[in-house]
Order: sequence, then structure tokens, then C-alpha cells
Amino acid sequence: MTKGENEFFQVLTKILQNKYYIFPQIHLTTFLEHKVMGQTWKGAKAHIDRLSVDYVICDKKYLSPMIAIELDDSTHNRGDRIVRDTEVERILQEAKVPLIRIPYTDRFKEEEIKEKVFQYLKSN
Repeated sequence: MTKGENEFFQVLTKILQNKYYIFPQIHLTTFLEHKVMGQTWKGAKAHIDRLSVDYVICDKKYLSPMIAIELDDSTHNRGDRIVRDTEVERILQEAKVPLIRIPYTDRFKEEEIKEKVFQYLKSN
């Protein structure tokens, strides 16, 4: 993880108070493999195999993914990243895993991040 991603991880750890697991830098196939749909299982898996998200928050009982989080820095404004981000959003939406996008500049706004995160955690 970059320094900023590690700092944001520490903010998430503080906000979640050890009530959930936080997995950083996780590939979509790691937590979506059982939900992959598409042409064939192998084809669909190959399609998402290289895609990842910055963080996945899971419940502690079943390790079920509750939400995914992307910390958006300036690279997310590039054309190739916009296409990639759109595809990640589509895949997560189909899998019914909410995605929260946090601007890199907001990574230390604890109260705002807490509000966004718990908005989704309380609805699950």
C-alpha cells in the first residue's frame, strides 16, 4: 500500500473499532468468485481476475463482503482508469456489494467517512 492508503487504512480501523474485518488491496475474484456470472464461469472469472479494490469490509461471523471502498487519487481521472472504474462499479453492483468512492483529498475526514461507511453497514 502507498503511504496515503496505509493512513486511510488506519482511519478505517479507528472508525470500525474492530467490529468488522478490513481487507486492503483485494482482487474482485477473491471475494466474488462464487457470484461471478457471465458467458462461462472461466470466461467471467478471467474478465475480473485483474480487477481489485482498495478495501473490502467484511462481517466477522461469515467473512461476507459488506462494502468495497476505492480511495480515488488523481490517477482515477485518466481515461483508462475511468473505463476500469466503471467496470468495477458494474461488477460490484451486479454482485450487490456497495462501492464507496472516497476522494484522496478527503481521506482524513473521519466523520464524513464514518457517515458514508455506516450508511451502508447499517442497511445490511
